[in-house]
Amino acid sequence: MHLALVITAALTAALFLIPYILQRRSIMQVRKQLAEVDHPPTQHLNVKLPLPGREMEQLVVAINRQLDQRRKEQVTHQSRELAIKQEIANISHDLRTPLTSMQGYANLLKDPAIPIAERQEYLDIILHKMTVMNNIVESFYELSSLESGDYPMDMQPLYLYSLLSEVILAFHTDLVQKNIEVQLNLDEAVRTIWLDEKAMIRIFSNVLQNVLRYAKNRLAISLFTEDHKVMIIFANDTDHIHEQDLPKLFERTYTSDHSRASGQLGLGLSIVKQLVEKQGGSLGAALADGEFQLVLTFGE
Repeated sequence: MHLALVITAALTAALFLIPYILQRRSIMQVRKQLAEVDHPPTQHLNVKLPLPGREMEQLVVAINRQLDQRRKEQVTHQSRELAIKQEIANISHDLRTPLTSMQGYANLLKDPAIPIAERQEYLDIILHKMTVMNNIVESFYELSSLESGDYPMDMQPLYLYSLLSEVILAFHTDLVQKNIEVQLNLDEAVRTIWLDEKAMIRIFSNVLQNVLRYAKNRLAISLFTEDHKVMIIFANDTDHIHEQDLPKLFERTYTSDHSRASGQLGLGLSIVKQLVEKQGGSLGAALADGEFQLVLTFGE
């Protein structure tokens, strides 16, 4: 009888001990797999369950879910890191170009033999380059403010027909000098819509500056209502923008001038997109038969 009790107790202990040992072994193997997953960290490995068990299965599923999330974050981080490096390279180039020019002309001004008229010409060039650099810095500040949420909006009912007409008139001389023929299709009946006036002036100005930079000789501007939405379309002919540019057109520091010889940083349309979306609108771009279109949409 005593022996039977001992055997029974031993069997009972074994029934509890064996699952514990197996579970402990499973945990050790899972830990080993986790260590392997980190070498290298980008390796696409999932943890496998050595032995069956409901609790362990749930744990392994949770671990694999976290691993998948971490891999996605690593890919996003690496992609952003590459983008930042490219932005830094672009910024360095675009700041260095006018700075080098300014230094060259400043050194020429040291020569006392240079005539006054020529000195004035060099000084004008230096002042122009300083303006370019100042615009670059201000554009980056504005874009940073938009992305950080520190760009306040003063939303009020806005009559876009009048505002758009005023901005176009302000660019009239520049458009004439560039021999760009402007066709206006502005509907005076377009309703007022809640927008920020300063932001809309900035949007229209940036778009028109883009037109002056890349248009050949034709620009059509349309303002109308479609499906209860207010639409504004800028369409110009161009040889500089191509189909492969469209997906990246609104990215920071992207410019279709791949040599960046124009000294333009490519922030204009990125700022336009941010300002449009911050006011609840959308911005799209299309290219067909050599005509580039920017489509701004506001309203429900």
